[in-house]
Amino acid sequence: MLVLPLLFSADFDRTQVPAPLETGAFELPTPQRATLDNGIEVVVVENHELPLFELRVVFNTGGWTDPEGQGGLAGASMDMLNEGAGGMDAVEISTATRTLGSSVWTSGGLDTSVVGCSGLTRNLEPTLDLWSTVLLRPDFPATEWDRLTVQYAQSLDEAASNPSSIAWTVTDRALYGEEYAGNDLTHESLETFTVDAMQTWYGQHIVPANAIILVGGDITLDEVVPLLNERLADWADSQGHTPPARVPATVEQTVIYVVDKPGASQSVVTVSVPVMGRTDDAWYPLYLGNRAWGGSFMARLNMNLREDKGWTYGARSWTTANDAPGVWHASSSIVADSTAPAVNEMLTMLKAVGGEEPLTTDELEYARSGLLNGYAARFETVDYLLDQQKDIWRYGLPDDWSTSWPANIQAVTTEDAQATFQSAVAAAPVMVVVVGDMETQRAPLEALGHPVVELDTHGYTLVEEN
Repeated sequence: MLVLPLLFSADFDRTQVPAPLETGAFELPTPQRATLDNGIEVVVVENHELPLFELRVVFNTGGWTDPEGQGGLAGASMDMLNEGAGGMDAVEISTATRTLGSSVWTSGGLDTSVVGCSGLTRNLEPTLDLWSTVLLRPDFPATEWDRLTVQYAQSLDEAASNPSSIAWTVTDRALYGEEYAGNDLTHESLETFTVDAMQTWYGQHIVPANAIILVGGDITLDEVVPLLNERLADWADSQGHTPPARVPATVEQTVIYVVDKPGASQSVVTVSVPVMGRTDDAWYPLYLGNRAWGGSFMARLNMNLREDKGWTYGARSWTTANDAPGVWHASSSIVADSTAPAVNEMLTMLKAVGGEEPLTTDELEYARSGLLNGYAARFETVDYLLDQQKDIWRYGLPDDWSTSWPANIQAVTTEDAQATFQSAVAAAPVMVVVVGDMETQRAPLEALGHPVVELDTHGYTLVEEN
């Protein structure tokens, strides 16, 4: 018979949260920097544990450049780069990368666009040949765009029936109107895209003056710079752009926006509050305070809505900070009959932070321990290392952002976290979005005493405020 060792003493109390672990020390590799002949900065972060590399050229351009009514143009243009380049079609590009055991990929986000590659270090040079072909010589084949158009339309149809997708589309629209994150891909904007429009966007935005090259893995700066100079020598510098200063999203009063999803057994609920950006001195106290209130499984929000009330499988809150100032979000999928009570409970929990239930030292120390002890593990992948360098460059963060982060979290006091979370989030008016069956849920939501505004699935008003 197999006898397992006794892992816990008989008097181990499973009803108590374990004490925080001591924070271990770790050291990040120092980024190495150089400038190519055409003026592009190159940053290399070495990691020689495995014979692999990852390389990406990042542009400070993305969905924020989409013209009004053409949300999604930047993303579609980036998707087209590896659908045909240098006379190779999409199948030939894919076959060539698979033969090398490599990948060449493109991505168009809200604030940045990327052309990247990765693979075995011994196949670095032929992989860079494919990467530079996709980057510099895209063909924008009309036949491939016809195929992608069908895929995009299908994805839009799927999103229009997905309550979570609807909730975040509506949240962005309510926060930003038809600009920035609110100017997203729709069937109407998709119909305006042409190959010529994408080629024009590419020519204006995918230029050296808008770029930085990030490299990581089993490679050195001295090795990669000559290879990049060779392949990018004819990529002439040109006038770039500086992303505009973003006007912060604003919420003037607590409003509940509702989207009808007839017959839904659950309601998706989001709660949003505009906050400061990551370079603000108050960012770290806010980050830690949020972690204690709703940023983990053991935080107040999840323990209340899931463990105590049984209304959801999970609830979380977090902060985002892209090019625009930050936004705090909380979200959960709630069993339909408990939609209004859950919304009320979330708002009550926020109000309580400034009253009878301020954040406690025990809560904040547990949150701090989880953040600090999990921090080093994030850097086990080259991908995360490069993402950190991308954010430092793109959002103007301090050069020591990654290395100083643990000390800055450690320095936050209970008083700082409580005061910042209270003033920035708990005491602020909030924007609530509920996607669910409004035939049964609208009246209970109206009874909460806040204005209720009905929207369609794109975030446009159907019924004026009560």
